[in-house]
Amino acid sequence: MDISELSEQVSQDLSKVISADLSLEERGAILKIVQKGLLEASGTTHETYKDVASICCGPDTDLAHKIQEQMDKKMDMLVANLSGMR
Repeated sequence: MDISELSEQVSQDLSKVISADLSLEERGAILKIVQKGLLEASGTTHETYKDVASICCGPDTDLAHKIQEQMDKKMDMLVANLSGMR
């Protein structure tokens, strides 16, 4: 499941448990909150994994940089996908 599907599913689940009928504007606000939370969580995870890659590949800094570059590309793609959902 990609981020857009996940954020949509979480938003729908939230709408089901909130008793009030929500307008499209309110549903959109919920979706933005979910998307922002997912982006922040994945950004934090991304930074943690970059640090781990640097630590584990300490002596081989070239390998660590290659891993970091690949992770940065994936993160940029994630941010682009989330931004495209707005």
